Amino acid sequence: MKISDSYWLTPWEQKEVCEKLVQFGLIKWDNNRQLPLRSGNKTDIYINLREARKDPEALLWLGNLYTNPLRRLKPNRFAEMPDSVSCFAGILSVQTDIPYITIREEAKEGRVSKAKVIGEAEYGETICIIDDVITDGQSKISPYKECLNMGLDVLPLVVLVDRQQGWKQTFETKGIGMEVWSGMTLHHVRRHLIKNGIMQRCDPVLEEKNPLIIALDGMDWETALTIMDPLRTTGCIFKVNDLLASKGIETLIPDLQVYGRVMADLKIHDIPNTANNIVKRLQKNPPWAVTVHATGGEEMVKAVVDGLKDTPTKVLVVTVLTSIDEKTGVEIYNRLPSEEVKILAAIAKRAGAHGLVCSPEEVKDLREAYPEMTLVTPGIRSPEVGKDDQKRTGTPAQALADGSNHLVMGRQITQAKDPVAEVQRLFKEEVNVL
Repeated sequence: MKISDSYWLTPWEQKEVCEKLVQFGLIKWDNNRQLPLRSGNKTDIYINLREARKDPEALLWLGNLYTNPLRRLKPNRFAEMPDSVSCFAGILSVQTDIPYITIREEAKEGRVSKAKVIGEAEYGETICIIDDVITDGQSKISPYKECLNMGLDVLPLVVLVDRQQGWKQTFETKGIGMEVWSGMTLHHVRRHLIKNGIMQRCDPVLEEKNPLIIALDGMDWETALTIMDPLRTTGCIFKVNDLLASKGIETLIPDLQVYGRVMADLKIHDIPNTANNIVKRLQKNPPWAVTVHATGGEEMVKAVVDGLKDTPTKVLVVTVLTSIDEKTGVEIYNRLPSEEVKILAAIAKRAGAHGLVCSPEEVKDLREAYPEMTLVTPGIRSPEVGKDDQKRTGTPAQALADGSNHLVMGRQITQAKDPVAEVQRLFKEEVNVL
């Protein structure tokens, strides 16, 4: 396993560090994600270790903190980059008995010494570069190459926080053979702030009004993060299926809940006892909803409902998938999809389910038949967007007019140049949220 796949802080240490960052004023947060970054982008959390200069206690704490990875890596010396970590580099050197050098971004002009490096290092020594955070990795390339030019063996870069903003891709593209060892990710910090009520996940009124469910299909965790992070302030629900298989139900759901309500699209279809055992895994961190196939039968659906009866989780029963057209419906069910949907909806109702997952073509009839149930409609896209692999589709406005409560949308939003802008456009033009 690569060292970059682990963290030099344990979960309880991460919690303690987050508390200290708040205590010492080394972190800023904004529920509306309007804090400016050097790149020109905006963020909700900004970590600024430079501010430790105002508090000797904070400097001593940071020095102690960074001894953790350095004692484990055992470099001959470390390199600090001026600005963020300069304030405690000297303290860290004293505490670890490891000498250090400073690598400037540019050589100073008009000085006796015009070198980019302050200090000395011997050819062949091991060196560890330290910094506060890593984003896209661009700022770490120059010091890495400077160390190579000095004939040094570069150990993993040590940072307190990995902002998970593309450094892996940058390093791969640029041929940078340096691993990154972080204490935690920005997600860990965000999770702490939101879980402890320091920062708000979203305006609860907007979250309640927003009918959009964003499908995070076929994504790994870091890719999903790039979608959920900016969309957090819009109050969207996030639907996950294959990601649950890769990360695990009990691990992933509390992480997803940092960014919004979660639809665990498990599409459970098994014997009643197994179905009940599966949903017991949801009881500790109950999601907004879980899906189950109606074709598993009334007893199985009821086993899922019973397994979640003491939680706020909605049991949504999948009727006929939107990828199934009339020909396939007759082949599978020996009847048209529209006819099969009615049979499966009746099973869901008898089993005590809270809602139905159905295509736009069946929403109107199901709303009339089951006015009290939550109707979730996949296969939704704006009029000008193609159907992709869906057969029975509809527009946001029409689905809502027909009685749908929630609209599942995927690629139109996740592959948009600016997903937030696309959601806000939908709010204004098609779903009447704003």
